[in-house]
Amino acid sequence: MDGLCELVNADAWIWALGCQMEDGKQPVYTSFLHGGFTEERFARYCTAIEHPDMAWLSAPILREIQARQSHLTRLRQQMDEKNLFLTSDAFPLWSAADIGPIILSLRPLREQTVGCMALYRGKEKPLFDERESRIAHIILSEVPWLHEQGWPEDRGISVPNLSPRLRLILNILLDGRSRKDISNHLAISENTVSGYQKTIYRHFGVNSHAALMRRFQQGDGGDQA
Repeated sequence: MDGLCELVNADAWIWALGCQMEDGKQPVYTSFLHGGFTEERFARYCTAIEHPDMAWLSAPILREIQARQSHLTRLRQQMDEKNLFLTSDAFPLWSAADIGPIILSLRPLREQTVGCMALYRGKEKPLFDERESRIAHIILSEVPWLHEQGWPEDRGISVPNLSPRLRLILNILLDGRSRKDISNHLAISENTVSGYQKTIYRHFGVNSHAALMRRFQQGDGGDQA
């Protein structure tokens, strides 16, 4: 992905599991791999993707992938021809994460679940063009085996059952961040974060941060820590 970023002049990338990818529903993303993000920028990104406006902003590409059931790669301007993103309530959150131009590439894994790859530029940078999108699509669609690697066995089917705040905490935990880091970013007490952690652990049937990481990154649902 770092090499692809060099080819298309992107400054950051995300590889994630997309759940509940259905037109009209809030898309849910988890189990992130990423590059080009500082810790603060990534935490802001996790906040931005949970905004309710992402349901209707994502609707065009979700409808298309449901119809085609094949790997799709689209530019932000192709998904949002009327530029409604710039006037949405989600836009300030994406700006805070310094994200503007986007190439989004989705590959169906199972019903309502996709492998999601995205390339980003800073908010002041020029838009990606169709040539750059084609390069990304060719590279990302030619490694089908890679899209099946590293996800939990259930493909995160129960993640949408968590509240948006718990999903935010989950994604920051899966980034390896400490309770103190989460407390500082969200401006809440460490005790509050601890309560969220315990709820997440119960939800996934684990007893530690390490076991949670294994469940999502290695498909291990057990707790052997």
